[in-house]
Amino acid sequence: MSEFFLELFSEEIPANLQKSARNSLLQSFKDFFAKKNINFKKEFSISTPNRLLIFFDGINPEIHQKEEEIRGPKIDASKKALNGFLKSNNLENKDIYKKESEKGIFYFAKKPAKKIKIYDLLNENIPLILDKVSWKKSMRWGDFELYWGR
Repeated sequence: MSEFFLELFSEEIPANLQKSARNSLLQSFKDFFAKKNINFKKEFSISTPNRLLIFFDGINPEIHQKEEEIRGPKIDASKKALNGFLKSNNLENKDIYKKESEKGIFYFAKKPAKKIKIYDLLNENIPLILDKVSWKKSMRWGDFELYWGR
């Protein structure tokens, strides 16, 4: 089991913004973990005028993604639609098959089961999660597109 600890240093955050910021940040990570099926045992967040901290304990270092069947376009759809489906899912023609469903006959493919490292998921998604933190009052910092509390 692993831990995830994120500490954000900042200019002084006004007291009235700290509570909502730490709750928003914690909830954003909890939502992300739920979406990616990442389990944890406990979590908390704290803040000081210059720091926001979140902590998750009891995280497995890897998650196992189950095999998944994905539906593509109808069999009478254009070749362009089929090629788009193949390209977006990194598939080849040999990987798809036809299957009848309630709405007609569609192309389907199976995504194989795989292991995903939590480190890689977090590394990729932390900037996206931080962009979603909202503030009652914010300003753009420097030459960056980041808006932070003021």
